[in-house]
This record gives sequence, C-alpha cells and structure tokens, in this order.
Amino acid sequence: MDTPSPDSADLQKCESSSSPGLTLTNAMPEDASPVEPQDAKVRCVRIPDLFSSIMATKPVVNPHYHDVKPYADRWITKIMQEDDEWGAKNSKADFCYLSSLWVPDADEEALRVVVAWNEWIFHFDDQFDDGHLSSDPLAAQEEIDMTMALMGEEPPLQREANPIRWLFQNIWNHFKKRASPDLQQRFKGMHKIYFDGLLTQIKAMHQGRLLQRSVQEYMDMRRGTIGTYAAVALAEYAHGIKLQQEIVDHPSLQDCLCIMSDLVVLKDLALGVDINLMSILTEQGLSTQQAMDKIGVQIDDCYKRWYIALANMPVWGEEIDREVLKFVEACRCVALGNLYWSFKTGRYLGYEGYEVRRTRMLHLPPSGAHGPA
Repeated sequence: MDTPSPDSADLQKCESSSSPGLTLTNAMPEDASPVEPQDAKVRCVRIPDLFSSIMATKPVVNPHYHDVKPYADRWITKIMQEDDEWGAKNSKADFCYLSSLWVPDADEEALRVVVAWNEWIFHFDDQFDDGHLSSDPLAAQEEIDMTMALMGEEPPLQREANPIRWLFQNIWNHFKKRASPDLQQRFKGMHKIYFDGLLTQIKAMHQGRLLQRSVQEYMDMRRGTIGTYAAVALAEYAHGIKLQQEIVDHPSLQDCLCIMSDLVVLKDLALGVDINLMSILTEQGLSTQQAMDKIGVQIDDCYKRWYIALANMPVWGEEIDREVLKFVEACRCVALGNLYWSFKTGRYLGYEGYEVRRTRMLHLPPSGAHGPA
C-alpha cells in the first residue's frame, strides 16, 4: 500500500473539514498561550511517517489465521461468560490478526495460545485503565500478586470464579509445556516488568503525579505498561527460539527489546491513543504540531538506535546467531504487527485508518472541545 506524503491539497481539505474524527483532546491546556497564532483554527495535525525504516516492510499473516479466528472468538466469549453482542464487539478488535502478525510462522496450537494471551492482557489491563483497580493501589497490588502466583504451584482455578485469572493460568499451563526453563523464567520476568509498570502508573494517577513527570520518566513508565516485553517471550515460545538468558541479557538484545517497546508507545502517541505525553510537551510551551514533530524525531531516533544495536551485536557462532536473528525479528514483528493492526481494525482510527495513513493527517476536535480521547 503506497503512503505518499500529504500535499497542500490534503492539508487544506483537512483544515476545512467539519468532522472532528478521532479526538486528541486536552493536548493543549485551555489556559495555555498558543505558540503559533493559527493554532486555534487548525483542525488537523500532521503525524510522523510510521511506516519507514524497519517498519517499511509489509508484515506476513500467519496462514492459520482464518481457522483460528472464529474458534478463538467463540472460545473467549464463552470463557468470559458474555453474550453474543459482547462477542461480536470483541471480534472486531481482531486480536487474532494482531497475534498472526507477531508470530507468522507459528503452528496452529501456538497461535491459539498467543491469541488467548492477547485477549487476556487487554481484558486484564482494562481493570487498571478504567475499571475498579484504576483508583485503588492496594487492590491493584493484590490482583497482581495473585496473578504472579499463578505461574507457581497454585492449584487449578475454577473458570466461573474468575475468568481472567483462569485464562492466564490456562495460558501458562500451555506455555510451559514447550518452553525451556530459561524461557519460563523469562516469561515470568517479562510479566513482572509489565505488572510493575501498571503499579507505578496506578500510584502516579492516585497521587496526581502522572503528568508531572519528565518525557524520559514518562517513556520509562509506558515502556513497562504496554506489555510488549512479554509479547516477545510469547513469540519465542511460538517460534521455538532457543536462547539462554545470558545471550538475551546482552545489551544489544536488550536494546532491541527497548526500541521495540518505544516504537509501540510512540505509535500510540502519534495516533492520539495516549495523550499524556502530548500534554507534558504542550505544558512545556510547544504547540500540538510541535509536540507531534518531537514525537516524530523520537521515532526516527528509534530507527538509528536499532541499527546501532545490530552493529554492536557480537558474533556467537552459527547456531546461536541463527536464534539471535529470530529473536531480533520477533522484536521487530511485535512492533510492526501492532502498527498494522492499529490501522486495520479500526480500534483507534475508526473508518479513517486508510485515509490517515495516506495523508498522515489526523483530525483534532473542534477548537475548545474537550472530553475523553
């Protein structure tokens, strides 16, 4: 799919549009002085090129996608004890498509496990974003402690008692059948990073400090909360990647993990999914477009950091190097899959995904409009 840069006609069309489309609310505080006089009239912002450099290749969809998706949709609706209306809505999120891009070479069983994990993390995460755990740090800690314990010697749970915990225990039981002891420990460690990030976010929100952080502090927190580290461990399982922990701990591989997470975070920021960093930047006196341009610079920096990480990679020998290349590609596929999924499913952009990608113009709300993004 070609993605030409927006021309002046696209910009004029965007500025004159009366439809607000996707909202990017609260990006500029009401009482802030606009850096550019025309800011109040602008109805669009030009987003960075998200499909360049290591994101320029087209992803491969797992060949089992069409068989697994209908099964997975019915299965999760039953597990969550929901009705057909809920199932139809959940199906549109198409977590099977996301999973298929992450693990294009996985067999059908492994793909089902990855889909189940994506279902789990989104429903688990909802409790902390907008659910009952979003404003209760003690309850959030308790839920995380109980979930971590499921990767120990906990007895089997009853599905009806807590579907989300049962789902995670089921995923873990399938995962450990194929995973080496090193990978099992890595899976636990990657989830601890995710859980610690959630707790940091909950505490910051509870104390009203979420937007009082520096850009670097905010990126460090978000890197943990998006769960992409654990996604790579899933990809290792699904593709049978065999690496000892001492290899994965090498700075170059750790950099690949970090860059992959940063690309997903910055993509969410560019598409208006997460407006918090935009708010931090505009509080520093930047206009909305200047804040978006700064995000674009950070994305380009991720690409440079990626190639530097590869250049600093040691040569371990044929057998290990082959597995390392698979690991590096797994990191890239997680970021690339998340990007394509965001545009295809309409989860973030509604029906505007193709047009936003073609023009790189994202609609903003009418001047003075505020509300949830």
